[in-house]
Amino acid sequence: MSNKADVTIDHSAPVALRLWRRLPVVVRGIITGQLILAIGGFLPGVLLMANLKLSPNIPWFLPVTAIWLWWFWQYLNGRGWPQATAHLRHQDLRARRLSGRVWFWSLLAGGLGMVSVMGLIFVTAKFADLPQKAFEAPFDVSAYPPWTVFSIFLSIAAVAGVVEEAAFRGYMLSQIQRRHGWIVGIVIVGLMFFVSHLSHAYATIALLPFFLIYSVLHGLLVYLTRSILPSIILHAVADFIIVPMQYGVIANPSASWFVTHGVLTLIFGIASMPAFYRLAAIARDENLADETVSLTNDGADPINMSR
Repeated sequence: MSNKADVTIDHSAPVALRLWRRLPVVVRGIITGQLILAIGGFLPGVLLMANLKLSPNIPWFLPVTAIWLWWFWQYLNGRGWPQATAHLRHQDLRARRLSGRVWFWSLLAGGLGMVSVMGLIFVTAKFADLPQKAFEAPFDVSAYPPWTVFSIFLSIAAVAGVVEEAAFRGYMLSQIQRRHGWIVGIVIVGLMFFVSHLSHAYATIALLPFFLIYSVLHGLLVYLTRSILPSIILHAVADFIIVPMQYGVIANPSASWFVTHGVLTLIFGIASMPAFYRLAAIARDENLADETVSLTNDGADPINMSR
């Protein structure tokens, strides 16, 4: 397919909108995803640091963050102003509700895959030349009460799951995939997922394969289910386990030969294959590839993504 921007320009539209539409779809998708990532994560970060500075014994930032994520999600899913973009926002988020059996096999296949992929972090740390402070925690949590520490990790995990999946596997992948197909979309999203983590010391070129495989796993889940909901759950749960390891709250398996030499990754990767095969069969049975039906039952208009 063509790599050019849309050629049909509405000359009655504002100049800024006409310029935006002249950009290649890949560029528009990347910009949109990065804006969602920045806006969605900004307020929770500010709330967290303000809470720890002003009243660390009362983690009020957690319910406020939950309200923010709910509102942000509603907006991304087509609520609010401007109504002219509601249909497109609803379409790009891909928050399609799923049947019980699709949920079960998505979480089983994705969960097994996530254990395999997360194991790559420890394999890479074992054999690659990573910076000395690659996995050093941003700040010390030992001075805070347990309920505050729990709230910190829960907030980090929830924001990562909701905001990052909405940005990458939602808006960015949807826009690029519609023009250039699933493979190109998943690869570009994987590269941008890596780039967006370059502010972290651990995000060196040695971990690029991890970020790409991570994105392929979630891209496959979205491809099969046409929904980012399973990826949100899996992403959040993984962060809720891994981040406390980074902060030294729970032990990490870096001393385990079973983990650091890839045995865990291999076993769980193989175990995920029949689960993904079963998920693919259910997806065909339920005709999930047909996106001409409403992605949610929240009263939004039916979506047509059959292009």
